[in-house]
Amino acid sequence: MFATQVRRNTLVVLLTIASLAIIACGGQDDASTGGSDATATLPDTLFLSEAPDGIETIASLKASAKEGDEVVVRGIVGGNMEPIVAGRASASIMDAGIDNKCTSEEDHCMTPWDYCCTPQEVITKNLATLQITDDAGQVLKADLEPRIKPLTTIIIKGIVGPRPNDQVLTIQAQAIYVEDEVK
Repeated sequence: MFATQVRRNTLVVLLTIASLAIIACGGQDDASTGGSDATATLPDTLFLSEAPDGIETIASLKASAKEGDEVVVRGIVGGNMEPIVAGRASASIMDAGIDNKCTSEEDHCMTPWDYCCTPQEVITKNLATLQITDDAGQVLKADLEPRIKPLTTIIIKGIVGPRPNDQVLTIQAQAIYVEDEVK
């Protein structure tokens, strides 16, 4: 049991580092990303009033999607302790079809968005990264909160970002439908 938890923690750390490396890559600050001291706002046109069609699962996309593919996925903001990257328009999402036992009434989990009650192999198979980027492909320097919080269910229409391996799935959002807001 201890070894399983160590492996899970190591994998979460590695996935977080990989996500941050993708976010950190790129050029100089400019006005389109809010500059070095400013924070951009999320474009109002990013948010949809109706859900897009053609939803696929994260697991199926990890198995078949190629960089540049247009995709639609339904996810819940979560999958680790801090799923939303502070100061960046980026978050980790779990496939919405995965049962989160941490949200059951009898569990009383303090951080149910981390899916700690879910086996690590299930998390790995169903975890993706959401990014909202500018025209140059750089992650916006904007906060997702308060519009999007941990455990918010969203449907993302976007483009598959770089895939350094089959475990990494980054979706650069073109549009987001907030299906279930967390109060």
